[in-house]
Amino acid sequence: MSRVVIVDGFSSGKFVAKALRERGCTLIHVASSATLDDYYYMGFDASIYECLIVNKQLEATVERVATFDPQYIIAGAETGVLLSDWLNEQLNLPYRNQFNRTQARRNKFEMIRCVADAGLPAAQQAIVESWNAAKAWILGHGRFPVVLKPLDSAGADGVYICDDLQDCEVAFGKVLGTTNRLNIRNAQVLIQEYLVGVEYVVNMVSLGARQMVTEVVRYRKERLDSGSVIYDIDELVSPAEPECELLVDYTRKVVRSLGIENGPSHAEVMLTEKGPRLVEIAARTDGILRPEVSEQTTGLGQIRATVMSIVEPEQFERLLDAQVGYELLLHSYNVCLINRSPGCFTKELFLSELLKLESYFYSVFYVGSGQPIGMTKDVFSQPGTIYLVHADNAVIKADYLKLRALEAVGAYLAP
Repeated sequence: MSRVVIVDGFSSGKFVAKALRERGCTLIHVASSATLDDYYYMGFDASIYECLIVNKQLEATVERVATFDPQYIIAGAETGVLLSDWLNEQLNLPYRNQFNRTQARRNKFEMIRCVADAGLPAAQQAIVESWNAAKAWILGHGRFPVVLKPLDSAGADGVYICDDLQDCEVAFGKVLGTTNRLNIRNAQVLIQEYLVGVEYVVNMVSLGARQMVTEVVRYRKERLDSGSVIYDIDELVSPAEPECELLVDYTRKVVRSLGIENGPSHAEVMLTEKGPRLVEIAARTDGILRPEVSEQTTGLGQIRATVMSIVEPEQFERLLDAQVGYELLLHSYNVCLINRSPGCFTKELFLSELLKLESYFYSVFYVGSGQPIGMTKDVFSQPGTIYLVHADNAVIKADYLKLRALEAVGAYLAP
């Protein structure tokens, strides 16, 4: 079977790796850096890999990977996108993306500029290295709110929505010069216009520059007093809803403009009154996905579709030829927990209450029982995700409110 290198097989990438191993693939893992945050290694199973490589010097990593004679090299998480592109280019493998756009698939300024250069509508933006330059752009833009964020980050890390100039100056100071959760120093700050509308996710998997749509999801996020953003709900959207065609058509053009020709893409798109606008896109699987949830809700899902594009490309192409999209088999909410007070995490009582919810299906906790947790201040401090699945969306909505009520009384905090 196929020999596959996975760069940073974390987040939902660990499920891609597991499924590839189950389909008979031989796997090698490459860690993009020796200093990755421990957050990424939660749930990582080293036993499914034949060899573990840590990238310390690019040429040496290329040599070690080449001895494996891989047929595929893919990124498992955002941290692995650039290195997987580099390895694919050096080894000249067919299942890869256009290398001349590799920076645009990570650098958010270059990303939006690339989309705009392709003639697609995009947000106004600037990159700055000083507060005076930031202030000048903001005053010239003349509208609040505005968004300040790192050039290279993930999961809303370091993203601030600012209502006035003072908020902007505070956010600028929080971003510039700090190291983000991808272990990249923020030497510049990206400022963008605030897009007003409803935010969606459009997940695809490409093969030979043709895209299969695997999910369209409606986001609901919460803006904290600090201006930072955390996730509330991901709601799977029926492909029959009228906005889906518009979102999918726009995202296909975005994917092509950024040279994504093979493998998964995870696009966040704001549907404004003027039409879709890209927030950002990533050349990897959606981090919140779980294969068992997708099996219930769409029957396929991005993780399984990614695996199919590698181990069953002919079947994948037949689905493309038939223009088969995803189906909404059951409704679902992916509910991100938001802790409101510091304490000690304990899941036993909380789980017993969750099991009483009619739509409860699955849960993932990012902290263990007995661990101290603080108030949720960003995506990386959210203590877990609860997956609600049901045929009746009204049941899910009612269970969501019950879940938040449990959270409000500290159901997962030890007395």
